[in-house]
Amino acid sequence: MSKNKQVYDQDSKTVRVYRVFEKEKTLVPPEETQKFIGVLRDRKTDKGQPVERVQYVFESEATAEYNHQALAFAGIETYLGDETKSRPYGDAPSFSVREDFGID
Repeated sequence: MSKNKQVYDQDSKTVRVYRVFEKEKTLVPPEETQKFIGVLRDRKTDKGQPVERVQYVFESEATAEYNHQALAFAGIETYLGDETKSRPYGDAPSFSVREDFGID
């Protein structure tokens, strides 16, 4: 069973992506991640709704763990739970992209 449902929360200006994969250790496809990197960069959805955050919500802790670093690097938050209740997964990344590339 695979699930990919997107919900926009107008109050918090957040796009939530509820994602379930057949195999728990499956990465979010790169083209999907790129889409949300663009949403964050443009600060709006394809429908023009303002966006401040994008959150991926995984029901499986193994899936959340497997995707957390890549999503965090892209500026996307990782959550564990479902559509009725979720919580942040893990800590914020301890790296700075600017520092990693010698920009600061």
